[in-house]
Amino acid sequence: MPHLYNLSVNPYPTGLPNVVGAKSFTTQQLTLSDRYFGVGIYQYPAGFYESIVYYRPGWMALASDTAAARAYLAGAYDRSANLTYAIDGSNSTSYLATVTGYSKTSNSWTALASDTTARTVLAAAYDSSANLTYAIDGYNGTSYFTTVTGYSKASNSWTALASDTTARAYFAGAYDSSANLTYAIDGYNGTSYLATVTAYSKASNSWTALASDTWSRANLAAAHDSSANLTYAIDGYDGTSYQDHNMAYSYASNSWTAQAGDPVSRDVLAAAYDYYGGMTYAIDGYDGVNFLPTVTAYSKTTNSWTELVGDTTARDGLAAVYDFWGTVYGMIYAIDGYNGSFTSTVTGLIY
Repeated sequence: MPHLYNLSVNPYPTGLPNVVGAKSFTTQQLTLSDRYFGVGIYQYPAGFYESIVYYRPGWMALASDTAAARAYLAGAYDRSANLTYAIDGSNSTSYLATVTGYSKTSNSWTALASDTTARTVLAAAYDSSANLTYAIDGYNGTSYFTTVTGYSKASNSWTALASDTTARAYFAGAYDSSANLTYAIDGYNGTSYLATVTAYSKASNSWTALASDTWSRANLAAAHDSSANLTYAIDGYDGTSYQDHNMAYSYASNSWTAQAGDPVSRDVLAAAYDYYGGMTYAIDGYDGVNFLPTVTAYSKTTNSWTELVGDTTARDGLAAVYDFWGTVYGMIYAIDGYNGSFTSTVTGLIY
């Protein structure tokens, strides 16, 4: 028989935005199979659960990005500033250098200093050792870039850094906290689908070539699993077919290893690693026919994927970021994107 918890908590506030699948209750018994989790004194974004003690997994609508609706942007979470950044991208008329910052404390977005390079289909990563957020490579309708810039919240400014050794766009990026390196993975250079992987070190302000990915592809997603010390390169497109490949890079061995494939073949998705849950999420995307709201979660422990409740917005070209909310949990944000039109919709997954 499942263990039962006797709970006495505040009911869900009436009139506030609901979580998909959320359940209001005062005092009742719940089993572990209900998959409610204690969050104690921690808070959801302003205007949501201020004092709720337990929640059910699902998606909630958050404040929309205040930038003009856009897609093919990059995102990163700055843990020191407790802000999530939405960087550059494009809309129906322009390549953008627009940067906005989301605060869960106020559930609001603020305009920040613009990137020095307007571009789309770039990647971004937050380097916790340098306290900088990098915007890497990309495309502006004419050129494939090697340009790398670093954003400091302390000075609200961007600085030019050493250029990537490979010009590309439609690639993926991730920061490896164990190696203090930022990876640029695969992509497209206007002629070829790439398996090229390079690594940036802020300590030396330089890029180094690493072992190539096993698959040449673009429009993939990447995330670093800090528990396993592996960086995953997920899904994508190789010019012929939509991929379900999940490759894991180990800096210790400078090698790639095949993992269980995503159950959904797609590209132009986003990915993020849930530190507390030990899961890597693959979010939304496009399968050649449909814009997807599909969310799958990869566990390295079981080398398997689980399909989760879908995003409330089907889209591709979004950014996804994991925000640490306390000492035991966090939230995944899905930001902006394209589903036949550009959107500024932001949703959050609690799981």
